[in-house]
Amino acid sequence: MDTITTIINWFGLIYVGIPIVSLISLIIYFLTGGRISNKNLDKIIQFSKWYIVSVAIVFSAKIVESSFTERETGIKEMQVYDKYVETILEADNIESRWKLAEYFSTVTPTERLRERWLAYKSIIEVDYNKFKELEAKENELLSKDSLTEGQKNILNSVQLEKASFERKLVDVKTGKWAVVFTADTDLEQSKWEQNLLIKAGIEHPKIYLKSNFYQTVSKTFSSRQDALDYLQSHKTKIRNDAYVVNLEDWCPGGVAKDDYFECR
Repeated sequence: MDTITTIINWFGLIYVGIPIVSLISLIIYFLTGGRISNKNLDKIIQFSKWYIVSVAIVFSAKIVESSFTERETGIKEMQVYDKYVETILEADNIESRWKLAEYFSTVTPTERLRERWLAYKSIIEVDYNKFKELEAKENELLSKDSLTEGQKNILNSVQLEKASFERKLVDVKTGKWAVVFTADTDLEQSKWEQNLLIKAGIEHPKIYLKSNFYQTVSKTFSSRQDALDYLQSHKTKIRNDAYVVNLEDWCPGGVAKDDYFECR
């Protein structure tokens, strides 16, 4: 569409320019002593009238119309951005930014802005691919019923690296994230671990029975980043294999018992 408009504008300028150049040429011709018969002059006048009415004015109007169309398109684009400004502000992690880039690089009406969205999409592609790789590794580890010490260390490292792609500008309050500190096969041992955590300054740790392991878990947080920040700030007080989970996925349908929660 932009190419067609450009071509029309150029043709319009040419057709408007022709009578101007012709008029200048006639003036120069007369000033240098040239003469035109009355018959030929009448023909020139009649042709000029036709040309101005049927061609020049039409193309001049088309130029004006194209200018207004482009301006209107620009205004509509700004209205779109205003309408979805909240969505754009919430694009606070790499996956949201990637999805926005995919969407706008497809539906944006002007070629100029589509190219900018495509360029932005190309810039974040490496980070997006890395994020998906880390996410797949995290899901693989969390799908296991229990983790070895080595696997917990790997999970912790993966989650910390993944968090760098999840910096939040607008936080969605869900209260479902927590830190898993320890895991024991015996409830009394888990209670002992719970008391150690309380003495170390960990607020309100709870015990969850999951896959035959009694696991001490922190209070809940409104976002993964908050849980990771809490984990980092208490790193010196706890074991280095602690990791972050989404409680809704990690322990769905938890039932409160006397001293612990049992995961279904």
